[in-house]
Amino acid sequence: MFMDMQGSALERLNTVIHSHPQWQWEIDQRHRFTQVADGLLQLMGREREAVLGEPVNTFMTPAEATRAARFFASRPKAFSCAISRHRHAKGHMVALESDAVALADEDGEFSGYRGIAHGVMDLAHSENVYRMMAIYNTAPSALCLIGRDGRYLAANAAYATMLGVPQDALVGRKVAEWMPHAGEGFRRSLKLLDAGQEVPAQEIEHQDRFYQLLANPVHNLMGQVIGITAALTDITERRQAEQKLADINRQLEYYANNDHLTGLPNRRHVDEVLADEVHRAMRSEHPLSVLMIDVDYFKKYNDHYGHLRGDDCLRMVAAQLRQSLSRYCDVVGRYGGEEFIAILPGTDAIGALKVSGAILHAISALDMPHAQSRYGKLTLSIGAASLDSVPHVQGVEEIRDRLLQTADRALYTAKLSGRNTVYGMSTGELGGFWSDQG
Repeated sequence: MFMDMQGSALERLNTVIHSHPQWQWEIDQRHRFTQVADGLLQLMGREREAVLGEPVNTFMTPAEATRAARFFASRPKAFSCAISRHRHAKGHMVALESDAVALADEDGEFSGYRGIAHGVMDLAHSENVYRMMAIYNTAPSALCLIGRDGRYLAANAAYATMLGVPQDALVGRKVAEWMPHAGEGFRRSLKLLDAGQEVPAQEIEHQDRFYQLLANPVHNLMGQVIGITAALTDITERRQAEQKLADINRQLEYYANNDHLTGLPNRRHVDEVLADEVHRAMRSEHPLSVLMIDVDYFKKYNDHYGHLRGDDCLRMVAAQLRQSLSRYCDVVGRYGGEEFIAILPGTDAIGALKVSGAILHAISALDMPHAQSRYGKLTLSIGAASLDSVPHVQGVEEIRDRLLQTADRALYTAKLSGRNTVYGMSTGELGGFWSDQG
């Protein structure tokens, strides 16, 4: 594990290293031992002559040597709590935990490292370390350890599989090389951990899969955050199930609020919208109009052309109504059978008649044949009900029902008047008459 230390932190680490001469070691820029203390030689079971001048990876297994090479290749300014495994002269392995700072020559160029091997573990402890590493490596969750500079210090097999890269290719490489969008999140996490706060669980997406990410700090002996250990759990199936459930709920909500044939809001939803508009009109003291719209001689149309053509006819009328009522606040819905309804907020009686006339005109212009109609083509009848001002002494539902009843009576009058007609009533009185005789 390593971190970029600055100022007092680096000074404290230097103090720690120089206060333990019995465990000191130095290596040059090619990672060869130039100094090694007696205590460290004893732990390795080797003579000074056999160690000096040799690269540190000489006493490691090939896999550990590769890991160490990547570690040093990143040129950290300092590192702390770095665990490495070394082969004892008698053949068994020992694990060392090291802290070190970079050295520079007279020209300020990098010349190696000076450090101490503190917290040295004997064989029994080493075996425990190996067991823990074996558990780490075989854990089903994707686990990794990241230094402050954003480089991988360790990663288990599940993590390497998640990224689709060889496990030994990760150590010493930048996280951003494999996950380009992870850099900002890593920096935010470090900021929180440095402040002594927890990093909240988060969800990330990688290669079309979703993972829950849990991040925790790793501290050195001085209590500083030197890295982050991250655990990623694949939650793709859960997310897919949640998405499927959300889609089903949206579909159910759509079917609950919309007519299956025309896609327009259904009667229940229209009643809810009308109640909301009545309440809004009461607050703003704006007019409100409702149009009740009926397809003329629709039963005869169905009997003559068949139910499939009848359904097509209703869909066509719905589309034309939606096109004619183009204001964002206007709502048109299917109220049942061949009956439609339109809600016109902020529209008075005169405006309602104008809108109704435009609708009749648009339907007439379609020139859709209707052999059983007196007009020879498809027509509509419309009843308009308008409130120029909404009385505050009545309740919302009472006013809504009054509007609907008035529009229904106006529609009935329009039919009695010969159909292909609009008849309007305003606040209980006759408000106007308009017809299109083709």
